[in-house]
Amino acid sequence: MKKAKYIITIAVFVCLIFGLAVWQVILPDRDRSFSERRELAQMPPVTARAVFNREFSDKLEEYLLDQFPMREDFRNINAVFRFYVLRQLDSNGIFLKDGVVYKTETATNEEQIRYGAALYNAAIESWLRECNVYYTVVPDKTYFVRDQGYPHLDYDKLYDIMESEVKGARFIDIRDTLSIDKYYRTDTHWKQPDLFDTVRKLGGAMGVGEYLTPESAYTAHTLSPFYGVYMQQAAVPMDGDELVYLTSEYTDNAKISGPMYSYDTLYPTELFEGMDGYDVFLGGTQPIIEIECPNARTDRELYIFRDSFGSSLAPLFTGAYKKITVIDLRYVTTAYLPNYVTFTPGSDVLFVNSTLVLNTAMIMR
Repeated sequence: MKKAKYIITIAVFVCLIFGLAVWQVILPDRDRSFSERRELAQMPPVTARAVFNREFSDKLEEYLLDQFPMREDFRNINAVFRFYVLRQLDSNGIFLKDGVVYKTETATNEEQIRYGAALYNAAIESWLRECNVYYTVVPDKTYFVRDQGYPHLDYDKLYDIMESEVKGARFIDIRDTLSIDKYYRTDTHWKQPDLFDTVRKLGGAMGVGEYLTPESAYTAHTLSPFYGVYMQQAAVPMDGDELVYLTSEYTDNAKISGPMYSYDTLYPTELFEGMDGYDVFLGGTQPIIEIECPNARTDRELYIFRDSFGSSLAPLFTGAYKKITVIDLRYVTTAYLPNYVTFTPGSDVLFVNSTLVLNTAMIMR
């Protein structure tokens, strides 16, 4: 009887191993993992050189791990076990609270923050001395649970460094216009329909408050389900969000161009099914975008130096500015800006980056 149990155990183990191996051979290889937002390894070519210098074996191992059957299911099981069985506070820097997914950022990098401030100063000194320059800092989601025992950045230090280091620009503090419910549950970003208090504060400080498009003049459009980057990293089964974008007569009539921009709208909805659904706003990662607003209520120009948070913010200014130039310093260096952008004296300039970007500011150039 005991021998039979051993035989059955070995048979099941062998069937499982060989079954998974056969399954992996039969299944078509996947190109990418949407949950991890990366390309997956493909079967490496077999060459004598690759085999003898171990290049082939290393790439084969990576390929087998990436293409393993039910890989996503095993990730889900592992995450559920960590959160709900082991009761871990976080898993790989991701934690859950009241149905909202957060990511911990604990190391406040003063060198990076000062670099970001210096980059602002260099741009102001080089190109923006005759402009009206403002800046704001977007708090990440963990800012709103910082007093509840979760690891977080030293936000006071970050804001203090920016306020003491940035010269020639007026700081607009938008923290009092935001709350956790204005961010997506599953993603790092804020929700465009919940930004009107923020836009009014920014617009008022820049002197265009009376020209902003009122909330009632917008039409809301919904795309769902939206599975944000934090949910994908958490690997915990949960309902997605609804991504909502706003249109008005000003956004509909806007003319958009840029060295890499290939869409005829501020909201290329075809990108919703891509690696990051938030790319619906201004096409995602774009170095420079020019937005012409022919029926805007002023002749003023606005330059927004932004990260992805600015993608959903910029369209809400189309009623107040005849031209909006959106610049992402992660993808274009300040040295090359004069080749693509002419800064008009007397125009408004707004630097808007998140605490997460400023804490890793050397990704900007």
